[in-house]
Amino acid sequence: MSADALRLLEAELSRPASFDEGIEVARNACAAGASIAAAAIAAAAYYDNPLTGLGALRELMTRLHGVPNELTPWRQALSRASHPETDDVDFTPGFGFVTPLRAERVLVACGELAELAGPASRCGFMLQHQRSISDVAGPLNETGLAALAYLDAGVDVESAERRWLCCKLSIGVAEAQKARRAGIAAFPFSFGPYVYDGPRPAPMSLDRRALERKLGLDGQHG
Repeated sequence: MSADALRLLEAELSRPASFDEGIEVARNACAAGASIAAAAIAAAAYYDNPLTGLGALRELMTRLHGVPNELTPWRQALSRASHPETDDVDFTPGFGFVTPLRAERVLVACGELAELAGPASRCGFMLQHQRSISDVAGPLNETGLAALAYLDAGVDVESAERRWLCCKLSIGVAEAQKARRAGIAAFPFSFGPYVYDGPRPAPMSLDRRALERKLGLDGQHG
């Protein structure tokens, strides 16, 4: 049953709607002439990010390991805080950083995994209490979904890291090869418009003279 659940998870991650910036950077690298190995390296660098990548996968699995399927311990384990490395506020690993439409699909996939793993599974518990959990953690994202599926399947953290990254890179390389065949004329390769989700940066004025001085282009440096 766990093997079936892991195959279902990988199928979900392979859906075009699940493609993320890691897939995009792999495509763009090959469209610009890089090798597929370079595309894989670029994608791996993206998935090393601590917010939605391997760091979040590992931390969520660590937080929930040994936590009983009871609402209060889950809410305590998943309470949001500032990220120690990035200072992102209201952060819970495996949650947030997802559009409302994609969050709905993640819950659908969570339900499909729960049907295989059973109602006592982590995925089943998440689905049953998703409203209460999202109040303290935010919406479940795909990295969080993977963490729950790996916990249900009895996969240890280091094996989960390898499985998740290999799955992501396999998808990224396949998409990079498609981009290489399509060529630069098909750029950009996004399936839809990119919408920046976050606060606008404060407007800044450009002080050309100060910039020239900083770069040593004002004639004052020999």
